[in-house]
Amino acid sequence: MKKEFGVMVPLSISRLILLSTTVLSIAGAMPAARAATAAAPVASQPDASHGKGTAKAVAKPASKSAPASSAGDDSTIDGSGSAEDVAVTGLTHRSAGGGLLAISNSVKSSVASTRAYIQTQPATTNPQRLIAMQPGAVVASQDPYGVQPGGITVRGLNNNEIIWLFEDSPITNDGTFYPNEAVDALNLEEVRLSPGSTNFDVPGSNGAAGTIRMALHDPSHKMGGMVNVTYGSYDTRQVFGRFETGDIGHTGLRAFVSYSNFLGNDWRGPGNTWRQHVDSKIIKDWHNGSQTALSVEWTDLNFQLERPPTMAAWNTYGKNYNYTSTFTPGDTNYYKLHQNVYEGMFATLNNKIILRHNLMLNVAPYIYYARAAAPGAVNLSPTSAYTGTQKIQGLQLETQNGPTANSATLYSGSPALFLRSGINASLAWDIDRHNRFIFGDWYAFTEQSSFGQFNYLDASGSPLSLWGARSSAVYLPNGKIYSFADVLNRVQTDQIFLGDRMNYLDHRLSLEFGFKYLFYRAQNFNRIPGVTYNTNNNQTAPMPSLGARYDFNSHHEVFLDAGVNSRVPDPSQIADSVSATTGKITGRASRDQKIENSIIEELGYRYNDNYLTAQATLFNYNFTNRQVSTVVNQNNTLVTQYVNAGGQTSRGADVSVGSRPFHHFSLFLSGEYLHATIDNNVPRQGTYLPTAGKTATGSPTWTGNVSLSYDDSKFFGNIQMHYVSGQYATFMNDEKLPGYKTVDMSLGYRFPNVGPVKAPKLQLNLVNLTNNHYLAGIYSTQFNAKTTRAVNGTMVSGSAPLYIVGSGFAAMFSVSAAL
Repeated sequence: MKKEFGVMVPLSISRLILLSTTVLSIAGAMPAARAATAAAPVASQPDASHGKGTAKAVAKPASKSAPASSAGDDSTIDGSGSAEDVAVTGLTHRSAGGGLLAISNSVKSSVASTRAYIQTQPATTNPQRLIAMQPGAVVASQDPYGVQPGGITVRGLNNNEIIWLFEDSPITNDGTFYPNEAVDALNLEEVRLSPGSTNFDVPGSNGAAGTIRMALHDPSHKMGGMVNVTYGSYDTRQVFGRFETGDIGHTGLRAFVSYSNFLGNDWRGPGNTWRQHVDSKIIKDWHNGSQTALSVEWTDLNFQLERPPTMAAWNTYGKNYNYTSTFTPGDTNYYKLHQNVYEGMFATLNNKIILRHNLMLNVAPYIYYARAAAPGAVNLSPTSAYTGTQKIQGLQLETQNGPTANSATLYSGSPALFLRSGINASLAWDIDRHNRFIFGDWYAFTEQSSFGQFNYLDASGSPLSLWGARSSAVYLPNGKIYSFADVLNRVQTDQIFLGDRMNYLDHRLSLEFGFKYLFYRAQNFNRIPGVTYNTNNNQTAPMPSLGARYDFNSHHEVFLDAGVNSRVPDPSQIADSVSATTGKITGRASRDQKIENSIIEELGYRYNDNYLTAQATLFNYNFTNRQVSTVVNQNNTLVTQYVNAGGQTSRGADVSVGSRPFHHFSLFLSGEYLHATIDNNVPRQGTYLPTAGKTATGSPTWTGNVSLSYDDSKFFGNIQMHYVSGQYATFMNDEKLPGYKTVDMSLGYRFPNVGPVKAPKLQLNLVNLTNNHYLAGIYSTQFNAKTTRAVNGTMVSGSAPLYIVGSGFAAMFSVSAAL
C-alpha cells in the first residue's frame, strides 16, 4: 500500500503555544482570567467596527499612560480591539467621502469601505465590488448583481496573492478564493484593504498583494431584525432576512442569524444564477472584557459560466459571444454543459482572553469545508479514449438510442472537495507603557481532492449530474469509473511570529518591528496511470517587517513601512495533467516551484481636519519567482495554471481624498499611478522570450475613481465613476486590453418609523448607467499573442488571451425595514 500522508516535523515552541492556547480556551481560562483581572483599568478608543463614535483618522490616545498599541490601535488591552485600527466610520451624512475613506493610524497604508457606503450599494453585491473605489483596486465584474465570481487586482497583483480575512481568520491561504461565496454584503460592517507588507501577526501564506479583511456585523444587544427584498433587471430577485436575539438573559450571550435567497437570469446569454446563503455570529462577553465570537457562513451556489472571448471574438460578436442556447449532438458549447456548482462553509472561533491587565491571549481556530465541480464537455470516441497515458480497450459509450461505436458528447466535470483548518494563537504583553510584545504561531492544514470524470447527458443535452453522480458516470470495461484526473493535494503551513509595537512622545511616534518565519510542505498524489505519482515541495520563507508613524499635530501624519511578503505555490500546480482524447501529458508537475517573495517599501502621508481627510502613499515592490495565473483548456475544462515570470519591479503612488459633508454633499477621489516591469526574459518552449523591460501583465498605468454623495438623513444617493487605463494581456506586450470607464448610481429615501417597523427604506441602484460595452479584465494571460522570435532565434507561436466581459446595465430596486 502506497503512503499518501506526510507530517511536518513540528517546531517545539510553536506546538507548545498551540497546545497551551487550545487547552486554555477549552478548559475555561476565561472565567479564571475574569477573577484575576476584575480591577483591570480600561482605556479604549471608539469601536470602529460598529460605525459609532467620531474618532479622527489621526487618532489620539485616551490617556498618556496607555501601553503600546495592537496593530496601531492606541488603546490598552481591553478585549474589544481587533487587528485593525481606529477608523473614520458612521452614517453617510457624517462620514468622510460618503463612507469610502475610513483610513487608519497604522504604520502602513490601509483604507476601508464602511457600512455607511455599503448600505447604499446593491443588496446583492460582494466584498470585492465594495472596494472597487479604493486606490489600486481594479475589479472586473462579470455580472451586474455581484453574485458570479469576477476578478480583482491590487497594484497589478491578482486575487490569488491577497490574504482574504473573514473576522481575522484566513478564509484562504492557498489556492483560489471567490469573495462572492463568502458573505452577504448586508451583514458587513467594513471591508478593509491593506495593500502593503502584511502585519507580522496576520495569518496567511499568499499575501504578496496584502490583505483584505471582511468584518461582520456584531449582534445587537436588543432583540430585533431586518428584512430586505430586491427586484431588478433580468428578473433578478433576492430576499434577505436577519434575526437578532439581543442579550440572552444575563449570560453575556448575543447572536444573529441571517438567510438570503437569490435568483436571476444571465444578463448576456442563456441560463440563470441561484444562490442561498447563511451568516451567523454569536458573541459571549465575559465580565473582565474578554470575548468569544463564533462566526459562521454557508453558501449554496449554482451559476452560469460566461464564455470568455478572445480579442478577435470580442471585436466580431461583442457581448453576444455566448454559449449556445439550444443543444445539437456534438455541440460542447451548449450552455447547460457550463454550469458551475459550489457549496461551502467557513467557521471561526475568535477568543480574546485577558489574563492580566497587561497580558492578553488570542486564540482563533477555524475550518473551511467545500465541494465544487468545474464544468466542461467533450466529444469522446471509444477508439481514442485514454485514462492517463493508457489507451482504453473495449470502451462502450451509451446514447439515448443505446450503445454507440461513434463519438458521444459527454459532460466532463471535475468534482472537488476542499478542507482547510487551522489555528492562530498569540500572546500580547504590554511590557511597559511604551512596548507591546507579541509572540505566536499560525498553523494550517489543507486537503484538496479532485476527480475528473465523464457523465452522460439526457435527451435535451443537460448533464444527468453536475456533481458527478456515479449513477450517470461513464464506466470502464473493468467496472471502474472512467476518470481522466484523480488528484489528492495536502499542504501544511506553520508560521511562527514575534514583534514589538511601541509608542513614544505621548503616542505621537509609533514604531513596529516584526518577524515571521514560514514553513511550507506540499504533497501531491496523482492516481491515474502513466504520470508522476507523488510530488513533494518543502520550502521556508523568512519575512521581516518594520514600520513607523509620526504625528506632527492633530492634522498631519507621516508613515513608512518595509517588509517581505510571500505567496506559496498553488498545490494544484505540482501534478501532471493528461489529455483524455490523446493520452499526451499536457502539463508537467513542477517539483521545484518556488515561493514568490516580494520586498515592499511604502512612504505615506495622512491629513485630517473638520472638512477633509486624505492619504497619499508611494510604494515600491521587488519580486522574485513572480507567479502569474493563466487559464488553459484541459479536456474542454478551463483550469487555472501558474507561470513563473521571474523578477518584477512595481512602483507607483496611491492617493485618496474625501470631504466631510458640506450642505449634505460629500466628495471622494482616489487614484493610482503604477509602473510595473518584467525584470528578465521568460522561459518558453525550451528557449526564452525577450520580455525583460516589458510592462507586467494586468498592470494598468492609471486608475481613478470619483464619488459624489448626498445624504440629509432622509434622501440619499451617490454617483460614482471608475476609470482604468489599458493593460497588457501577454508577457510580450503584443496584445492589450483597452481602457474603459463606467458609471454607477444609487438613490434612496428613508421613511420615519411606522409602529414596530423601524427605518423603512426604498432604494434604487443603477449599475453601468451608460450601458458601456467593454472588456473588464484578463481571463487568461498568455506568453505571446503573435508569433515571436525568441532570444535564440527560433520562432515561438502565439496563443490568444481570453478576457472578462464587463457587466451591462442593470437596475435594482429594494425595500428594507428593521424590526
